[in-house]
Amino acid sequence: MNGLEWRVPTPNDVPRLAAFAPGEWRVALDAVLMEHIGRSYFHARVVSDGTGLLAVGHSIRTGRTGWLGNIVVRPDARNRGLGSQMTRELIDALQRQGCSSILLVATALGEPVYRRLGFSTTSEYVFLDVPPMAPPATAAIRRLDPEDTPRVAALDAAVTDETRVDLLAQFLPAGWVHTDPDGQVDGYFLPSCGAGLIVASGEAAGVELLRFKHALCKRTAVVPAANTAALTFLFERGARETARAPRMVMGQDVNWRPEGVFARAAGYCG
Repeated sequence: MNGLEWRVPTPNDVPRLAAFAPGEWRVALDAVLMEHIGRSYFHARVVSDGTGLLAVGHSIRTGRTGWLGNIVVRPDARNRGLGSQMTRELIDALQRQGCSSILLVATALGEPVYRRLGFSTTSEYVFLDVPPMAPPATAAIRRLDPEDTPRVAALDAAVTDETRVDLLAQFLPAGWVHTDPDGQVDGYFLPSCGAGLIVASGEAAGVELLRFKHALCKRTAVVPAANTAALTFLFERGARETARAPRMVMGQDVNWRPEGVFARAAGYCG
């Protein structure tokens, strides 16, 4: 496209992307970029012309799986094919790095674009507003210790079928774990990873971590529709469903266990 510059975002671009995403996404793109830019798993692109930034998008690689996220076209630059081209560029980059599965969470506006590009819907996420809760009466939740890292990584891989050690590493120091009666880690909570990621091997650990999360602060939650234990727990405590969004895949789907994800981190990484 004549007159357009496709490039990696610079530090000068970051402040200009702060309010680039639609308000209903509740995403500060500048914060996302500052968290991940420059890390080996992260790849971002922007499009600009004489009027400024027109579009942005990024991808995250987790082993043989890649995620697309925050693909945004400025409203006055839509219907020019920028979103489709951005998506193709990010897909090509992931495939060159060996990703056989490419995942995303689609908005209503983006879903038709992704279907035309070859993505298909595999499941749904449920978005909820969650009221504050009383803290759980348990001694099974404690601070995440560096020695817990191998168990957390193994648990995460078993639930997501992804290799997310590099992605999660920066959030582990602020994390919490749940332990079973034998003292083994059976769930974890990373408050600073997106909206607060919770992964657990069973219902008891996941629900206690959910209660712990929403005792700390009132937050929205995003839960896989297939995790009926999490949704039942939240609805029984006054949570209100606000939206749903499809999880889509291109290529081979991952063999994930949605019943083990009690709170998704973000749309761009699951």
